[in-house]
Amino acid sequence: MVDDTTLFIGSYDGTNGKVYHTTNSGFSYSTGALAGSQQLHSIVLSPSYEQDETILTGNTNGWIYWSDDNGASYQPLPPDATSAPLSGSITVAFDPEFDSNNTVYAASNTADEGVYRFIVGTSTTWESIDSTLPSGGVLNQIAVSADGTLYAANSNSGDGMERSLNPTYSLGPSFESVSRGLSETATLSGLWLRDDRLWSTDSANIKLMTLSGGLTSAVALTSPADDAAGIGILINHTSSDVRLDWETLEGATSYQWQLDYDTDFSSVPSGFEGTTKASSARMPTLEPATTYHWRVRATAPVISPWSAKWSFTTSLDTAGTSLKLESPEAGVSEVSIKPLFQWNAVAGADAYELLVSADVHFDSPSIIRTGDYALFTSAWQSDVSLDYGTTYYWRVRAINSDTNSAWSATGAFTTEAAPAVQTPSYPTPEPSPSLALPALPAPASATLPASALLSPSTLQPAITPPAPASPAPVQPVPPAPHPTSAPPLSTSPGWTPYLVGALLLVIILMLVIILVLVTAIRRI
Repeated sequence: MVDDTTLFIGSYDGTNGKVYHTTNSGFSYSTGALAGSQQLHSIVLSPSYEQDETILTGNTNGWIYWSDDNGASYQPLPPDATSAPLSGSITVAFDPEFDSNNTVYAASNTADEGVYRFIVGTSTTWESIDSTLPSGGVLNQIAVSADGTLYAANSNSGDGMERSLNPTYSLGPSFESVSRGLSETATLSGLWLRDDRLWSTDSANIKLMTLSGGLTSAVALTSPADDAAGIGILINHTSSDVRLDWETLEGATSYQWQLDYDTDFSSVPSGFEGTTKASSARMPTLEPATTYHWRVRATAPVISPWSAKWSFTTSLDTAGTSLKLESPEAGVSEVSIKPLFQWNAVAGADAYELLVSADVHFDSPSIIRTGDYALFTSAWQSDVSLDYGTTYYWRVRAINSDTNSAWSATGAFTTEAAPAVQTPSYPTPEPSPSLALPALPAPASATLPASALLSPSTLQPAITPPAPASPAPVQPVPPAPHPTSAPPLSTSPGWTPYLVGALLLVIILMLVIILVLVTAIRRI
């Protein structure tokens, strides 16, 4: 059935098998297209039928036919077959990825025939892919879910149903028989699939059986993280205490784990696989500095797909030359704020990672030299200034291109105290020189009569005062070198006091002359 109005019907007219189809809900049908000379047993449409218009059908005599022109014509698979490729009544199915892998499946109701696979355009014969079918098994119906899981109902009493999670696997799919919940006499007939739920009838016990939650999802791995390095604890040059963890899968009661040196897992070394009912498994002793790949799947009540393949690398072997911190020594103080860090070299190491922190837990390191900033020698002069008077913790580990060692023991040191602040001092300035004039005696007072006074016009000086001698030059005194408080010096010339003294002397002489003249006049 394509939709509510379109369906295909297989029939037999006594001579040939024919396929009819209708597009109007059965009101009318097309002319039947020939599909072999036997009665048709099953017919299915491609998952991408609306695009590729491909149809597959099987008859009751071991033949399989297909059409890629919307049922207008059919040809056998393989196209050049001259005899039936299989036997008995054939049920057919498309792989959900048919549009990319061209894979189809068929099952026969002949005992021990099992399930077959054919790749259109590539295969020349049908390939048997179910090598674990219980003896005498008779498959009467086949179906493939949207996630690629193949189911086949087994009519043999008590054998249950065949199931494969990887029917397209080129090296050979793995099948399992699912019988949990079925009675020992159960005989399955028919198979109907919707999403992740299956139905089949138990014809022996007259029951409709349902299978849901068939563990078709893969297990999710959790730790060690993919590509993790430095895994395990080194004991006697071996890596121990490695544990694999994964999330539980709903409905699963048992798991299988595998460990290998590569991603092929075709030849797992002895001791590198096992089963457990828990969601974790502890590994055997491993080699140091070695990369391992691992995967997990559920195995009960049914098999789940394998998980993704993850890897981890065990720790470097530093048991013989454990990392020892050399400088700064443990507990030392007065260390420069740009310390020289030194430690011993480790064989096999390509570089070293360094952490320095004021926090013993290294939550907020002050120096981080890891990853692309790792150090290529076992000594490093810090180019980062640490804080004064602070206790710091540091540790180192060796690394190479694949893994790393464990961290060294944690060292501690204290940086030097901050230097004292110096206050600059200045010299006390010298006092500025000052000039003092000599005190002059007060002139004697005299009273002259009015008749003795002379007019200015008749007054002639009897003595001409001598010109004052030029004062000797005075060497200026330089100001004291004080930045702020020295008083400013006078800007007057150095000979000014001498000039003032000479003028005062002239005045005194004139007064004396006047006094003498007045006295002489009074005597006349």
